[in-house]
Amino acid sequence: MPVPPPPLTRRAFLVGGTALAAAVVAGCSGGDDGASSPSTAVGDQAAPTSAAGVTGEAADPTTDPTAGPTNDASGDASTTAAPAGPAEFVVQGSGDDDVVALTFHTNGDLDLADRLISTLAERDAVATSFMIGEWLAANPSMADRMAGTFEFANHTWTHPTFSSLSAAQMADEIGRCKETLIELTGGAGRFFRPSGVDDGTVPPAATILDVAGEAGYEVILGWDVEPYDYRDPGAAAIEQAVRQQVGPGSVISLHFGHPGTVQALPAILDLLDERGLRTVTASELLGR
Repeated sequence: MPVPPPPLTRRAFLVGGTALAAAVVAGCSGGDDGASSPSTAVGDQAAPTSAAGVTGEAADPTTDPTAGPTNDASGDASTTAAPAGPAEFVVQGSGDDDVVALTFHTNGDLDLADRLISTLAERDAVATSFMIGEWLAANPSMADRMAGTFEFANHTWTHPTFSSLSAAQMADEIGRCKETLIELTGGAGRFFRPSGVDDGTVPPAATILDVAGEAGYEVILGWDVEPYDYRDPGAAAIEQAVRQQVGPGSVISLHFGHPGTVQALPAILDLLDERGLRTVTASELLGR
């Protein structure tokens, strides 16, 4: 898939669609560590929202009783409130400020994870972890290891091809990960990202938006910078892809568990510095 040249148009999407069935995959990623997972099909879509803000904010939202305080990278705590309706799908920030959000699909080898976390901390960079609940439950010490550098978000319990699940199965995947996040990080996180997605700009199906909203997540966060690091193309290719795609307001999709990503990260951070782009959490990028 060819990589588009910069700069990208800054925009935020609010859309609904229909799901595609696909086989369940085991790895973590947009395309899930090289597994062939078709992107979610787009059905009836709402008009995209403007880059100035994302529509669909809950009117007088009710706090989800199961959601505890969410500790983000700055250590601030907040609660996850259930929106009045379906979650919104957002791909990018507004692009008004020179900031980007690094997002990491989080599972895999612990030594690689430790190296990646250390690199971010040494560079005073922050990121958002889309956590696979099963991995965090098996490695609970990672919650403290990542705190202060990462904002935590929900990336399902077992990382299936999410669009192939029934609504009940979707709710279970989101709910079990949410419970683990609350138990181990102190909060449910503000964002959900479905697993088994190849293209971060393709809107999720309406069922996914509905189930995520019912679980208390206002936003399903996609991404506009896709270096396909889970396919292990090598550090140079990963850095080059980010170089060609990134701009103010970008959401960058990266992955734990891949040596090339760990090796490319210092160069990616250098690139962002060269362009005057500061890393922020997804919450800060979207003003939430």
